[in-house]
Amino acid sequence: MEDFRKICFEVDRLLLEQGIYSPVELLLAEGRLSYPDYEAWRYGRVIALEEVLAGNPVRIRALLTEAGRYAVKLGLHADRREFLSWEGKAGQALRFSSDTEFEELCCVHYRRGGNEVQLDLFMDNSGNVLVNGIVDALSSRRVEEAIRLTDRLLETDPSHPRLGMLEVLCNAAQRQFEPVDDYFSEIEYLEGYLVPLATGALGVGARDFLAPFWRRMADALRGRPFVAETPLLHASYPLARAQDWAGVKESVLEDSVWQIDPVLRLRLAEALFYLGNRPAALAAWCRMCWDFPVQMEQALASGTLPDKELRPDWERYRNLEAESELSTPFFPVWLLLERTETCNALTAEEVSQAHTAGRAYAALHTLLVGGGALSERTMALRQKLKQAHPGLFAMYLRRV
Repeated sequence: MEDFRKICFEVDRLLLEQGIYSPVELLLAEGRLSYPDYEAWRYGRVIALEEVLAGNPVRIRALLTEAGRYAVKLGLHADRREFLSWEGKAGQALRFSSDTEFEELCCVHYRRGGNEVQLDLFMDNSGNVLVNGIVDALSSRRVEEAIRLTDRLLETDPSHPRLGMLEVLCNAAQRQFEPVDDYFSEIEYLEGYLVPLATGALGVGARDFLAPFWRRMADALRGRPFVAETPLLHASYPLARAQDWAGVKESVLEDSVWQIDPVLRLRLAEALFYLGNRPAALAAWCRMCWDFPVQMEQALASGTLPDKELRPDWERYRNLEAESELSTPFFPVWLLLERTETCNALTAEEVSQAHTAGRAYAALHTLLVGGGALSERTMALRQKLKQAHPGLFAMYLRRV
């Protein structure tokens, strides 16, 4: 069964960010559903969503079941919602599964305040009805329909406060089919203008509206080598914004400098996490602590890493009282004592001995795997850990 505490955390995060808990969004967040596969399903190219889910079907069902129970426990209001096809058979309801029970698990959404309604849907105002239609069309990539509805809004309610931004988005939607002439101006346009505008106008629908723009940018940058001075002008960045994690991984590994650049290393770890290889992501972050401690400390402190347990772990680590300084390189050593999955994610044999903290990690890992039986080898490993960091050695002794 999925770890219930982690499931609760993800449901809470979705409620905070989107105002609603959607099982599909949870599957995306947990790496069970890739965004490109989600898009294929929305375009009607996949018969049922279950066909493209990654991992054990039993565990996926358990994940959604526990998340639903938690949502009910929170007192959230349940709504049964359909997902409609974006293209071709636009407006046709999409299937989650041939299994009725799993279908129900996927289509029931939860939101706060069962008596609350979206104002625009119920206001007796044709302008607001049109606005909702435009927002839905843009979020569903039905550009022609969005333009048609915007023209109607201009005719019937030309002073509507949201008309201007929706017109801009309709015009921008046609830009995605044009070639990228200037990398710098295009990324500046996306980050500084279109993203905040779409987020404000479309809410949670902004991601689906913006993904083609990011993919267009990634196609333009494909094959361009990474330059540290312009880190956004590498295909891995727009691919990450489009949530194409397989593409991020591929573009990073294709670059000859990925092993010696902290930005690319962090992007690779993030991709591994969202691709469902969380042990590999954790191992990558541990290595970052030794190879690029300054950049890794910034990432840990910022809370931007996808493993949301790492930041509170980091804060606990930094607030500990120990005989010697608890610096970033020794954070993975402490994680060995605190998170059991660290032991399997990165073994002693896989750790470089070039750094004192790496040698301490290898010594502690060997001690934990080998058990507590005293021997000359055990005593030698303990001495090595003590010499590397007396404070962490004392913590280890308190736990044997």
